[in-house]
Amino acid sequence: MMATGNVGAVIKDLKTRIGGIATALVSRDGLVLYADVPAGVYTETFAIMCATILGAAATANTELNRSPPERIVIEGNDSKTIIVGSGKKALLVAVVDQSSDLAKVLGEVVKVAELLKAN
Repeated sequence: MMATGNVGAVIKDLKTRIGGIATALVSRDGLVLYADVPAGVYTETFAIMCATILGAAATANTELNRSPPERIVIEGNDSKTIIVGSGKKALLVAVVDQSSDLAKVLGEVVKVAELLKAN
């Protein structure tokens, strides 16, 4: 994984490129590694819930003898949340406005997740 200062710059740049509301790199067990979120957001709660969502989906798939999900997309009335794996230890999360082009955002998020991949 790259140095912490570089992670922050990469995550902030991603947020700018996708017109994001929030971006974060979190551990798969829910610890905040880096977050660029609006003021007032409890990053610890945000991180643990994102990790829980992906973990629950992986468990559900395992019960069906399917492979774990590569990504989760949550669509709400006003936003989309994308959670993708970034190596074995981390997740990259991006939240964008509902009107955002999902294919474009997903492409950018996947590229950054690969760049930040932790072993």
